[in-house]
Amino acid sequence: MIKRLNRRFEKMQTLVKILSAAVLILCVATGFVYGKELPPVKIGAAGPFTGDLSKIGLDALNAIQMAVDEANAEGGIRGRKIEVVVGDDMGDPSKGVLVAEKFAMDRNVLGVVGPMNSATAAAALPAYDRAGLVIISQSATNPDLSERGYRVMHRICPRDDAQGPAAARFIVEEVKAKVIYVIDDKSTYGQGLADQVAAALERMGVKLERGQISSEDRDFSPILTRVKAAQPDLVYLGLSNPAQAAGLLKQAVGLGLSTKFMGGDCMKEKDQLVAGAGGAAEGMYITAIGKDIAEVPAAREFIEKFEGKYGAMSVFSGQSYEATKILIEALRAAAGDDPASLNRAKVLDAVHNIRDYNGILGFPISFNEKGDVLGASIYVYQVENDDFVEIKEYPAEV
Repeated sequence: MIKRLNRRFEKMQTLVKILSAAVLILCVATGFVYGKELPPVKIGAAGPFTGDLSKIGLDALNAIQMAVDEANAEGGIRGRKIEVVVGDDMGDPSKGVLVAEKFAMDRNVLGVVGPMNSATAAAALPAYDRAGLVIISQSATNPDLSERGYRVMHRICPRDDAQGPAAARFIVEEVKAKVIYVIDDKSTYGQGLADQVAAALERMGVKLERGQISSEDRDFSPILTRVKAAQPDLVYLGLSNPAQAAGLLKQAVGLGLSTKFMGGDCMKEKDQLVAGAGGAAEGMYITAIGKDIAEVPAAREFIEKFEGKYGAMSVFSGQSYEATKILIEALRAAAGDDPASLNRAKVLDAVHNIRDYNGILGFPISFNEKGDVLGASIYVYQVENDDFVEIKEYPAEV
């Protein structure tokens, strides 16, 4: 009798184990089925997708979509599909606020890549903060953005107060220029970066003159005439639009101005700056807030896929892809085993806690308490034979 009971007990134990394994397998399988039945997780893409800066913006948008397509092919967020929601701000702060409010109203938007422009980001940040909607900007560099106490603010690019002093060091130590003329376009980005360069140069005892144009200007003869009279060793351009810079360089050659030129990170555009200037950009110096990803082995596959589908990249294509991949990693971490539990607060915490993310930019990305990127560098390039050649690297220190 006892033996018979023991055999029954052993059979029951075996049956329980089999049933437990089956339930576990079913739970794993249905987790993805359950995820598929949920509404898509939405990622907002905020940037200038029409207007003067649309070339940079659209290439960024293509990179964002590529990262999302890859993630969906891997199963999304535990089976829950990811969808890109486009917010065209045209680089205009007032439109940036409308985009932020549009994203905030859609509860399935759990994170945003962008805004790309500092002025647009500054205007939109209060709306994002009220909604608790985390943003990762690939290119908004104004220092004030992360000094205003908005926890939603994150960026994977160094700040202007790192880029400006690096440019000033290069001007003094490498170019050995004594007289500098600084031109900006009155924008938050352009004037903000120019201010950082000018302040650093003044601390180093360099003679400085300044002038301004507007973003709508196409005739630069008034400012260039003043530049020529000043006889500077170098002209620094704090401009937001590389096509506008190309026009200025062409007109400078026409006026017989043979001084050296230097510009900030958004100038690093082969099509708009180098080709647009028709040879007038040759020898120009450019600071960049990241290494040319063509030189990063981990970026090779991304570049081949992107250029095979969309053509030549713009300056922030790689950063846009990286920012999206980081946001997707945060979404997956926040979801855990329950994709239905995702919310903005969890995603914000997950982004804020990103540590040593190794992607395609050539350095491990982490965020400090303010949401600024850690471990980045500022690179100086020179236009040489219609290409950009790296010539100097500085730590992105603030």
